[in-house]
Amino acid sequence: MPLKSYFIQPVKVYFAFFLIAGVILLTLLVSNLYSQTQSVQTALQEKTLQQAQKEFEVVLDDAIINLTSNLLELADWDEIRQQIEDPSYYYFWHEDRLKGSGYFKNNYAQIELYDQNKWLLMPPMDEGNLNAPLPLQIQTKEEAKLIFISPTKAYLHMFEPIFARDSQTLLGYVGISIDLRPYLIEENELKYINPQSIKFTETQTASLSDLSSHIHFEPIENTVANELWTQIKRFIVDIIVLLSVFSLLIIIIFQRLFSRPMQILANYVQQLKESTNDENTQPNETFLIKEFEALKHSIHDYHRDLQTAQKELNTQYEKVWKQARQDALTEIFNRRAFDEMWSQLVDTYEYNPTDISFILFDCDFFKALNDTYGHEIGDDVIRTSAKTIQKNLPSQYDVFRIGGDEFVAIIQKQPLHEAFAIAKKCLKALKNHNFCGIGIKEKLSFSIGISHLAHQNSKNLRGDLLNLPRQADIAMYKAKQSHQHKIQCYESQLEIESLSLVSSQIISTIVEAIHTGKHIDMHLQGIHSVQENKLYYESLIRIKKDDLFIYPKDIFSVVERRRLEVEMDTQIIQQMLIAFQKGHIPSNTGVSINVSGKTLLKSNFVDLFEPFLPYLKDYKIVIEIIENTLIDHMEYAKTVLNTLRNQGFLIALDDFGSGYSSIRYLAHMPVDIIKFDMSMTLALDGDEKTRNIIRSTAKMVRDAGYDLVLEGVETEEMFEKSKQAGATHIQGYLLDKPTSILKIYGSK
Repeated sequence: MPLKSYFIQPVKVYFAFFLIAGVILLTLLVSNLYSQTQSVQTALQEKTLQQAQKEFEVVLDDAIINLTSNLLELADWDEIRQQIEDPSYYYFWHEDRLKGSGYFKNNYAQIELYDQNKWLLMPPMDEGNLNAPLPLQIQTKEEAKLIFISPTKAYLHMFEPIFARDSQTLLGYVGISIDLRPYLIEENELKYINPQSIKFTETQTASLSDLSSHIHFEPIENTVANELWTQIKRFIVDIIVLLSVFSLLIIIIFQRLFSRPMQILANYVQQLKESTNDENTQPNETFLIKEFEALKHSIHDYHRDLQTAQKELNTQYEKVWKQARQDALTEIFNRRAFDEMWSQLVDTYEYNPTDISFILFDCDFFKALNDTYGHEIGDDVIRTSAKTIQKNLPSQYDVFRIGGDEFVAIIQKQPLHEAFAIAKKCLKALKNHNFCGIGIKEKLSFSIGISHLAHQNSKNLRGDLLNLPRQADIAMYKAKQSHQHKIQCYESQLEIESLSLVSSQIISTIVEAIHTGKHIDMHLQGIHSVQENKLYYESLIRIKKDDLFIYPKDIFSVVERRRLEVEMDTQIIQQMLIAFQKGHIPSNTGVSINVSGKTLLKSNFVDLFEPFLPYLKDYKIVIEIIENTLIDHMEYAKTVLNTLRNQGFLIALDDFGSGYSSIRYLAHMPVDIIKFDMSMTLALDGDEKTRNIIRSTAKMVRDAGYDLVLEGVETEEMFEKSKQAGATHIQGYLLDKPTSILKIYGSK
């Protein structure tokens, strides 16, 4: 499966992609490590905070309990009662006795006594040293409160009633003022609370029940966790720095070792591609990677060898080009060269119009001459005719061999009478040439047809130019019908006369069928195996429109006059392909398709049969070529037909004659099947000498390994004679007649 174009990118893009992907992956891993560690850190902090809160609650509760217990002890001290009953020596007792007793703790700020009415028994001796002295009077229901001094200093005031010892008579009250922060720190061994973090929120006073909400603290730091967190953050920073440095190094190394060499090599290859110089020096830079260095030298050496091969190829191409456009028999230009020249002329004619004459030469009765003297003599006639015509043409014009005995010359920038004079000179030279030297006893005659286009009189330059070959052909056939006027110039009347034997309806139907495929009714005639119960069919074209049925004679007459051979062959090939696709060809059989010489010479000939390849495994598909076409273009035909044979097609040689030339070429013909012309089948009814010649020829064909088809078998006697002659396959009315495909297999 081919890659999408957007996947094809420079190596830098892929390197950047993988580098970024690696960085992203590593970043995700580091981020995950950071996140997980932070989660652990947060969990530890939350756990420590919870423990600190619990510890704070315990410490605070213990402090209240202890203070309350101390107050109760004070309230039960007899000296306290004595001082309330008689405060005469209160100051001395307070400073000496009370502060020296065990009741006055180190962290107490102040202890004072109150009377029954909650008034201070005696004012303090040194009020200026107290930041938060006990109040002059205890407020109603006030047992304890927090006095805020600063965020790090607050006093807790607590009060306890004093009763008579033997009764519940209220004597007064005792009050304590404590600097709470040092009290909490000194009286408790704090494990989870940071002592230095204990602070108080700003407020004037706070009751005992609301005390905890006004004290702020922080848990003690977990040094192990903090150190771990610090190390992890340092590790992450180190990773980022290392990753940055490593990425930079990777980029530099990649640029030096890979990217730059590849870019240099790519530019070098592009330079070699675009340069027209024979000499191209390789890059001077030395690559650190051995493979790149080797690749640099390989590219240079390959380019040098490629240039050498290209020069040799150009030389060979020139030879092949010349050979492909040069007729092997006559050494003049062939049909391919003519088609190229004519196509170029047609494409440029509208931009550079001029008078053009199309001169068509043809040897009269050449087929009969070939049959009489053999192909070797026929070849000599063609060679001599080509040289004679070329010699008598003006030097600026070439002659082309476009068929077996047909030659063409294109005369430009000359009026019709000048072209006629040139044709007349050529005809005179052909008539005066002594063909007796090559073994021809009778006088040879030639016919010449001329069509002319005067560009100043044309309203459709391209269309009129394309009509010249057909018009010259019509004029040439008119010349063939005359014994005296062997040069004919095209006139519209000639075309009317040439089609007089065929109605306009038939002509239009045939032309429409050839171009569109409408009205074509393909027929099949069986070709039966003599030894096996097998057969395949020869495909035969018929045209049927409504009640009008057109037979091959009229079809080929119009096709030949209009030069529609290639179009007809193409249409027949398409019709048979459709028959295969629709299943109209019976299984375990096959078909034989006839093609003309003009179609064989087309450059796309092999491509026409490519759609048939899937059917070769189940069907026998034969391509029939006329004998003369194969012999006249032996080298080209061998290449094309061997290509088809290698694909699985079979090649049949149709209309095989008995001349020595055919026999001489037989060993070189790229064919599998030989089809004797009907005249050779009928000759089996001739004298014994003729029958022996036919049998000997048939034996030679069979011994050479070819299948032999005899056509035209119409009687049982002829069937037996054909088998005795060595035929492997029989075709004729005795076995079956040509039948429409639809009648054989029906429509699907």
